[in-house]
Amino acid sequence: MIKVKDFMTKEVKTITRQTTIREIAHFFLSFQVGFLPVVDEEMRLLGEITKRDILAPFLPDYFDLLEDITFISDFGSLENLPLEILENLIVAEDIMIKSVVTIGQEASLFKVIALMAQHDIRHIPVVEKERLIGIISRTDMLRVIFQQKGS
Repeated sequence: MIKVKDFMTKEVKTITRQTTIREIAHFFLSFQVGFLPVVDEEMRLLGEITKRDILAPFLPDYFDLLEDITFISDFGSLENLPLEILENLIVAEDIMIKSVVTIGQEASLFKVIALMAQHDIRHIPVVEKERLIGIISRTDMLRVIFQQKGS
């Protein structure tokens, strides 16, 4: 049985709850990552941020209520918003997802596949005693499945 510990990525880029939105954007632009785990000083997983989460603060909540926004041609005051102010006011803790699906390192490959399908997610943090020890992405799974069959 292939276990998570056999194919997880162990070196994970992380941020703290006080990382600014500008620094988060820099991480996304500098590294090929789809999400960033938010951890404390003891590597306990507090939450995660995806590229979608980082863009959310730039639109008002009521936009979620609109089914179609194509009729809006002028975003008015939103377009005049001084982004520099938001860049320093918003930190990871403000936008992170706190209820994160996680998995242990002894779990099987097929449990990871099932969890990703069930929750429609692209990655799963691997934790042990609440501490982040790795991640698994869809790429990691494809690599292990097709290398295994090719052997």
